[in-house]
Amino acid sequence: MGGRKRKKVVRRLRKTIPKIFACPNCGEKTLGIDIDRETNEATIKCGRCQIEDVVKISNVEQAVDAYGKFVDKYYNGDKAVIKNEESGDVSESKDQ
Repeated sequence: MGGRKRKKVVRRLRKTIPKIFACPNCGEKTLGIDIDRETNEATIKCGRCQIEDVVKISNVEQAVDAYGKFVDKYYNGDKAVIKNEESGDVSESKDQ
């Protein structure tokens, strides 16, 4: 009559490291990180507020590590470069 009940297989999803991060300046999730393994530098750029900075990283560090260093640097009051697209001017920013 009735067949055996089968146990449902529950698959656990693996968490992945994000590729886009939240910008500490504008608060939007538009911060991209490009890593150059040859020079051991990570370039961090926001797509909205145009904040840009370069952070030194080691060979084993990933984008999330570069993001952590950038956020620490930002909140410690170090300057980050902001590019103005319209005029092409480059200015230093020290936001609170």
